[in-house]
Amino acid sequence: MNEKLLSGGFELRLRKAVQLLFSPARSLMLWRRRRSVENRLGALSDHMLKDIAVSRGEIPFVASRDGDWNRFR
Repeated sequence: MNEKLLSGGFELRLRKAVQLLFSPARSLMLWRRRRSVENRLGALSDHMLKDIAVSRGEIPFVASRDGDWNRFR
């Protein structure tokens, strides 16, 4: 039983170590995706943005993962 507890603790520590290693890479990937969406939306004219119901001030919000994507479905 004690061996099983040690094994589980090791797996948990290993999983956390892997998450810490990949966390910066994931953050960079998300940042690059967000910047790409912001740049694409920023390149649209005001008329085109109005057609999709987005104002210039909403571009960072829409590009973020917190954006309200339900209104675009």
